[in-house]
Amino acid sequence: MTEATSYLRATSVDEAIAALASQAGDAVIVAGGLVVGSLINQRLASPALLVDITRIPSLKKIEAGTDGGLTIGALTTHDDVLRSDIVKRTVPLLCEIAEDIACGRLRNRGTLGGSLCMMGQQGDPATGLLALNATIRIKGPEGSRTIPLEAFFKDAFELDLGESEILEEVHVPAAPKGAHWAFLKQGPRNAMDFTLVAVSVVARLGGDGRIDHIRCGMNGVSPTAVRPRNAEAALLGKSPGAIDWNAVGTAFDSDIKPESDLVYSASYKARLAKVLLRRAVERALAGGTK
Repeated sequence: MTEATSYLRATSVDEAIAALASQAGDAVIVAGGLVVGSLINQRLASPALLVDITRIPSLKKIEAGTDGGLTIGALTTHDDVLRSDIVKRTVPLLCEIAEDIACGRLRNRGTLGGSLCMMGQQGDPATGLLALNATIRIKGPEGSRTIPLEAFFKDAFELDLGESEILEEVHVPAAPKGAHWAFLKQGPRNAMDFTLVAVSVVARLGGDGRIDHIRCGMNGVSPTAVRPRNAEAALLGKSPGAIDWNAVGTAFDSDIKPESDLVYSASYKARLAKVLLRRAVERALAGGTK
């Protein structure tokens, strides 16, 4: 790292990628600036180059797809998501999540791409996007690639993102016909604070009254946002009144790795996560919101 930081306002994705590549890992993308600005102010980061991508129009789109899904540019703010008629019509779960993010000032600045790339285990939108089976498109010097969002998160602040790559957009496929969703979160307070635990659930009952589709996304219980696959497997095929929640909880224990902090113990986080998961699943199965 160097003491002096240069600044570039990129006008295209290719220009931003070239700038990142020129610094061999000593450049940082800035969009909303909520996390990057905080790190620099606290002298926890001092990159040689800040690459401002806020003036790249292609990263701000919200488009409905011909498959019934949705494409959202990485620069789309949480407020953009909240106010978008397309999002409300296509994936209203994301609107509910955006509405519950911090406060208006942060929703107006924070971006979807920034949340996915910088917030580690704390970004609420990741929970909904995991539950919705989202994919992301990444572009770098070697071209573009598309991966499941689930594969993007590796470890705390470790992503499947090269030092010269940029997250361009998120694609959310159409939800299964007849599926319902639910979102719940718990934290010290909604505004200006980190989430303690959050969960999103997308579920559907088949014609026989049993769960034939369920996907969940959670944060606050592992170093990254996670999809609790073992808990999902324990729920699949069950009717709402016949779910063995003790068995689901045991399966869920193998999905998560909560860590104690200065305020909350790992055991408390695990217990809270089980409570929220059950409530979210029950809400979704009871009709949730289409």
